[in-house]
Amino acid sequence: MELLPVDKAETTTTARATVRLWRPARRVLVTRVAGHLDDQCATVIEAIARRVVAEDGRIMGFHDWEEMTDYDSRARARLTEMARDFGKGNEGAHFLVRSKLVGLGIQAASVVMPGMRVHPTRVDFEAALRECIQQRSRPA
Repeated sequence: MELLPVDKAETTTTARATVRLWRPARRVLVTRVAGHLDDQCATVIEAIARRVVAEDGRIMGFHDWEEMTDYDSRARARLTEMARDFGKGNEGAHFLVRSKLVGLGIQAASVVMPGMRVHPTRVDFEAALRECIQQRSRPA
């Protein structure tokens, strides 16, 4: 199963990064970032995440940031504030990262926002995403 079909993803490209976003199931947002996450890309992620919460009431994020090399402090602050704004509407977030700097930023944010998990491998990350999609695809 392709977890992020490029033909269905919303894509934003800036001088420093490419961001792809996809909603594989209700209340689920997948992001894939390659390059340096700047405030312009973070603004796109925020807008779509807020749309998911407005439409579905809750959100679970899966962030494939394995190819993210770094991020702007404004981008980090924007996404952290957004997650805080969601409060109980934020079901949690899963991350796949390679950059130690990005991983440290996520670890720091997890102190004030529980429910954040960094996956050690792509296999682990994709397994969690598959399970989440399958759970949300089942009839209630």
